Amino acid sequence: MKNKTFFKSVVCAVRGFAYALKTEKNYAYYLAVTLVFLLVNILVRVDFYCYIFQFTATFGVFSSECTNTAIEHICNKITTDKDPKIKLIKDIAAGSVLCWGAVFFTAEFIFIGRAVLC
Repeated sequence: MKNKTFFKSVVCAVRGFAYALKTEKNYAYYLAVTLVFLLVNILVRVDFYCYIFQFTATFGVFSSECTNTAIEHICNKITTDKDPKIKLIKDIAAGSVLCWGAVFFTAEFIFIGRAVLC
């Protein structure tokens, strides 16, 4: 069923994100890691552009994790049997989260290193 208004679409999206936050433990980990790095960034005084990049990478991780969670739910609805093709689909979706996580951590270490050394 299609949403009739933009507002209803946003409400559905927020509901989906809230569900993921409640049910997927990785979201809590990502949120904690993001807050720790935000605090470190403030302490070492990274420049403004680092915060923009951190924001972008953080929401890239959350976005890919939402997609990964949706794919896992669809796969689990299709079959509960162990199927190598379903496992591959789930692994590929998880790879997206890994890519964004690598971007986030690499950038953070570069930003913090630059701020400390300068």
